[in-house]
Amino acid sequence: MFGKVKIGDWCYIGNNALIMPGVTIGDNVLVSSGSVVTKSIPSNMVVAGNPARIICSIDDYIARNTQYNLGTKGLLHKEKEQVLRGLSDERFIKKQQMFYE
Repeated sequence: MFGKVKIGDWCYIGNNALIMPGVTIGDNVLVSSGSVVTKSIPSNMVVAGNPARIICSIDDYIARNTQYNLGTKGLLHKEKEQVLRGLSDERFIKKQQMFYE
């Protein structure tokens, strides 16, 4: 099967993502790693999965994740380390422990 793939401006395509023939990806689209894109994607969307599905809009994604931005871009390694060490434990993501029974 053959088909042209069109990718818009300012798109991010994660590692090992597969884009099938004939798919068009709009502008400002984020394709998650390992996704299999089988259908065209409109602009300003975040997609993930196998097959890829729309998760949310880019604006929603940015709104949910700006709380984790520490503003350390451009700082030296030691300066970043000081910022991270000065944070309270609530600012870090914590995962539940797995228990063996």
